[in-house]
Amino acid sequence: MTSYEIRVPCAHSDVIVAAVPEMTVIPTGTSIMLLGELRDHAELQSILARLADLGLEVDEFRKHA
Repeated sequence: MTSYEIRVPCAHSDVIVAAVPEMTVIPTGTSIMLLGELRDHAELQSILARLADLGLEVDEFRKHA
């Protein structure tokens, strides 16, 4: 599994929590940070698609070793 950090513009964190329950959602004031361990690229793409369905663009994306 690989650890990821995804940042999206400020939004209602409750909506994001419901959309991506496999990630930890942390409001930072200027954005929402999502942290989590993902199994593979398909799971990552699924999360990115759900965020896009909410109309959110990813501001920042990091893969942690």
